[in-house]
Parts: sequence; C-alpha cells; structure tokens
Amino acid sequence: MRNPLVGPILAILKKSPNGISEFDILKALKDLLPAFSQLADDSNLQLFRQHFLIMNALYQLQTSLWQEENLVLDITATRITLLNASQVNLSGSTNLSDSVDAKLAAYYLDWDEYEKTDADGVSRLLNSFFKGISLAGSDRDSALKTLEIDTENPTKADIKQQYRKLAQQHHPDRGGDQDRFIDLRQAYEYLMY
Repeated sequence: MRNPLVGPILAILKKSPNGISEFDILKALKDLLPAFSQLADDSNLQLFRQHFLIMNALYQLQTSLWQEENLVLDITATRITLLNASQVNLSGSTNLSDSVDAKLAAYYLDWDEYEKTDADGVSRLLNSFFKGISLAGSDRDSALKTLEIDTENPTKADIKQQYRKLAQQHHPDRGGDQDRFIDLRQAYEYLMY
C-alpha cells in the first residue's frame, strides 16, 4: 500500500538539503496535516503510529528513489538525508535488501505491524525498552547478587520477599544507606520485569 505521507515527506526532504531529524519531520507533518495528530486516543499509541507512518514512508521512498532516480535516502537515528549516489560511498549494494538496515525496513514496510499494534502492544514495547536499559551494563547475576539471592531461578515471590527484607534493613528512614537502598530497588525492578 502506498503511504499518503510519501509526497509530503519528499517535499520536506527537498527543503532540507543538509538533512532533517524525524522529530522535525513530525512537527512539519503536524502543521501540514492536522489529521496526523488524531491517529489514536492513547498518547503512546498516537506517537507510535506517527513514528511508524513516517518510517514507512521513508523506507518506501528509500527504495523508490534508489530504483527510479539513483538517489540515496540515508536514514539514521538522528538524521534523514537525501543524497545523490555520487555523494555516497556505496558498498556494491543496489538493493535495499542488501543494506545494513534491511530488518528495520522490513518491519516498517509491513503494514500488519502497524495494524496489529494497539495501546497494550505499545506499552509492552516501552516496558521491554525500559527493562533493557535498567541496570545499565549489568545483568541478571549481578541483580541476584545485589539482592543476596543464591538461587539461580528464584520465583517472583522469592525476589519480592528478599527485596522487602533487605529494603527494610537498608531504608534511609531507618538509618540505612540511600545508595544501597537504590541499588536494591534497581535490582528488584530488573528481576521483576
């Protein structure tokens, strides 16, 4: 299915010879198309849908611009830039499926991903993201050690019980160390979600 945002996004890209961020594309589309701000009642689902539609249009453009006009649409996390092929060091790739971002393109070009993702799905995606960044640089073994749990696969009830026991001992209001208390909470959050 052809995304109706392809044309407006192409116009925005042409006005941005030095590239543009996805956020700036989002702002421009909101100004240009008021209905773009009415895609869902849930704010997280609204943002997901806006992001998905923008990325879908960008990946559709990336493919068609390369195949039809030998133009490269460089899509990175911070910048989207429309370039002539001569401005880019091509690695012999002449097809999107050969590129580094093929998996992202496949996801965003699949309309089923848009249609099947509801507010609960977005919530699960966000929870998964936050779980992934909690205890940055740490792992499950470290969290278990912090909570002084020797069992390799404790139940959630075991984790909760041990957390409560240690939290009482180390709570700052009871004379405990605030840093230790925060470490306990981070380990608990990591293991529970």
